[in-house]
Amino acid sequence: MSSKRSLFVIALLLCICAVVPSALFSQSASTGTVAGTVTDPSGAAIAAATVTLTDKATNTPRAASTNENGRYIFVDVPAGTYDVAVSKQGFRISRLSSQTVNVGTALTLNVTLEIGSVAESVEVTATNAELQTLNATVGNTISGTALESLPSISRDAATFFTLQPGVSPDGSVAGVAMDQNSFQLDGGQNTNDMDGSMNIYTPSFAGDVTGGLISKQVTGNAGGGPTGVMPTPIDSIEEFKVSTTNQTADFNSSAGSQVSMVTKRGSNAWHGTGYEYYLDNNWSANSFDNNSAGVPVPSYHYSRFGGAVGGPIIPKEILGGKTYFFANYEGFRWPNSESITRDVPTDSMRLGLLYFGGNYYNLNPTAVTFNGVTYPGTNLDPRGIGINSQVAQMWSTMPLPNNTTGCSGGLTLCDVNASGLGNVGTFTGNVSLPQTSNFGVVRLDHDFGPKWHFMSSYRYYHLVRATDSQIDISGGSPTSLSARPQVPWFYAAGLTTNISTNVTNDFHYSYLRNFWQWGSGGDTPQISGLGGALEPFGQSLAQSLSPYNVDTQNTRTRFWDGKDNMVRDDVSILHGNHLFQFGGTYQRNFDFHERSDNGGGINFQPVYELGITTSAGIDMTGFVPGTVASTDATNFGRDYAAVLGIVSIAQTAFTRSGSQLTLNPPLTPAQDKSTIPYYNVYFSDSWRVKPSLTVTYGLGWTLEMPPVEQQGRQVELVDAAGQQIDAESYLHQRQVAALAGQVYNPEVGFTLVGNTGAGQKYPYNPFYGAFSPRIAAAWNPSFTDGILGKTFGQGKTVIRGGYSRIFGRLNGVDLVLVPLLGTGLIQPVQCVDAQSPTAGNGTCAGTNGSSPANAFRIGTDGLTAPIPTPSATLPQPDFPG
Repeated sequence: MSSKRSLFVIALLLCICAVVPSALFSQSASTGTVAGTVTDPSGAAIAAATVTLTDKATNTPRAASTNENGRYIFVDVPAGTYDVAVSKQGFRISRLSSQTVNVGTALTLNVTLEIGSVAESVEVTATNAELQTLNATVGNTISGTALESLPSISRDAATFFTLQPGVSPDGSVAGVAMDQNSFQLDGGQNTNDMDGSMNIYTPSFAGDVTGGLISKQVTGNAGGGPTGVMPTPIDSIEEFKVSTTNQTADFNSSAGSQVSMVTKRGSNAWHGTGYEYYLDNNWSANSFDNNSAGVPVPSYHYSRFGGAVGGPIIPKEILGGKTYFFANYEGFRWPNSESITRDVPTDSMRLGLLYFGGNYYNLNPTAVTFNGVTYPGTNLDPRGIGINSQVAQMWSTMPLPNNTTGCSGGLTLCDVNASGLGNVGTFTGNVSLPQTSNFGVVRLDHDFGPKWHFMSSYRYYHLVRATDSQIDISGGSPTSLSARPQVPWFYAAGLTTNISTNVTNDFHYSYLRNFWQWGSGGDTPQISGLGGALEPFGQSLAQSLSPYNVDTQNTRTRFWDGKDNMVRDDVSILHGNHLFQFGGTYQRNFDFHERSDNGGGINFQPVYELGITTSAGIDMTGFVPGTVASTDATNFGRDYAAVLGIVSIAQTAFTRSGSQLTLNPPLTPAQDKSTIPYYNVYFSDSWRVKPSLTVTYGLGWTLEMPPVEQQGRQVELVDAAGQQIDAESYLHQRQVAALAGQVYNPEVGFTLVGNTGAGQKYPYNPFYGAFSPRIAAAWNPSFTDGILGKTFGQGKTVIRGGYSRIFGRLNGVDLVLVPLLGTGLIQPVQCVDAQSPTAGNGTCAGTNGSSPANAFRIGTDGLTAPIPTPSATLPQPDFPG
């Protein structure tokens, strides 16, 4: 090849590399490939040569014969170390020792046989085997030895995912969102069927020193890097592979990376390990706030311990071969402690005294003595009652301020000193947040003769962890009222069959149970007999003056129970210089989701918000003393309403079910049980055009069906005829009308999907056009001299590139969680500016405040919530169906 032509080919392939890349040929997510060519000293292909691949861990051999082009291939080879022997009558046996096969990669071993007797053997060395001349995938493989030796966070193999080139710290790969990664475990599906990343609604197992456990439950970032549902402790993993681009032809389930992990296998010899990792903070310094409040440093330690064992179950062969066993247990104990800060009323505020501008204002009709000073009764409360008895009872259970550094929520008038000056102060204390988890994995391998290999693995995980989402500070001893358990388990099985020396079938099945829960004390009334919980100052966690917070975002309850079945089969056929591969995947997800809130600020338990003056409350005209500065008037009204127990907003959420959205009894959570099938088929041809050039082309097709909810709880936007509105058509008609200077505003409504058409099944039409074409090339140039020889070496460089189109994956958030928030399924109800049934008219005025005389007061006007109950039948559009 001339230098000009060589430079042209190099430039062409570099241009291909600049395009979105594709795969060369498919690779199992749990095994590797060994391939190569056998030639004689003249370079001619040797047909019918016997190639034997022997697993050094089990001494199990596999054999293949070279075809007419001298090619051989072993697919679906478990990761490990192998000896290779090549023999042919009239030639010496060539042996290659300790060749490493990695997950998701192709090991190329080309062998030249020497003329001689088969009784003679020669040890040869493979050159450039690691160059991956048959694979265009970009990524890294980390072996078990490296996993154990490299420093890792939380000792979980998934830690290394975000350390790969092209992966951002949040797990986004090559510009694709982090929820588009696919996590494979032992050939099965370990991807979170809700958010795709395991770090939005639950903490993942990688990314901080405790495996995600210390991360706060905050929607959008629950903590840690993206991982699969099941934890993957380093002591349980044989190999870890990340493919960031150029994934193999069968990879169509998501647009991000493919993370593949394999559980360790047992071998011919018994072996085991034991370990413990311990850390505590006994030598840590305390914080400034803690020192100021006289609170000691929160003491904690954690211990990660476990052991692993593996070997042959029965020393002799049964059913055609031996059976190997591996097991790993890991426990985690963390009696965690954390400092928390909450706003609390001062001792003067608990007496009904408000401090503004250097003066105390008594809201009681009778005199009150505080710090030796008697403050006469006033008429500031038009009802002549003073501090609300229920509010006073609730505040009596709360500790006094102990932190003089200011209010945590940024409230004004919280200058608290030893004399109790101010209305609101802060309390700092330590709360116990223990975490306990138990993990276990068992793997069994059995060879049914030299052509049948079976494997199966089972993983179980149980995490119980307390959080600071809801803390009860009653009596000055903070206690967690919220828990976030995770109890997933996973089973995978695979059967590899060598049908012939050139045909291999690989079958896999997996079942993933993805269960997690948000549990809390909820919005339980702090006072016995009340119809709802009291929330002075509203939905702010730190600013709510109650013994335990009842803000919806921290106290809502929900759970996710995903049950995912996956079946996959792949066939590989070596024919001449072509490696044909085809197969398919079927996955069926069943997702059961339950929640108690509307996704915003309203839970299904009634809550009374006291003292909210910005959007609803009381009209303080004529009730703010003239000595109170105008800049303090808003805060005076807020504190005034909280002390007197005046309800600004009362709220709760109801749920509906059935084909006509019938109103459910109070405290009925919302539920969604959806089934989502997924199909994927592919074909690929890896064509060895020349020994130095491989071209791959193929086509994949995927179909992710719309979710089907068991009770039809999917709300559709419909037109006046009761038919679903097509978004593209609707927007087009608006555009046409706008260009004509007209207004397009047709009548629209909503109804359940089963009430549209003739009982429509899907909320949207399936997309059948997800075809994924693939083309890629790998060139292994061999220049002997000149600048090209110095640049690329003699067969020491592989240039890869390709093009593909891959469709992204929808996750349970969009398919299950969000549809449950559709109109009518959860009905939030608010009573704004509740009117007293005695002094007012007993209705919800919905204004920006009525006078204190007309406002609804807890206890005074009754103990039941002033929240209207929706009518039993939700108004439906007057449409057919």
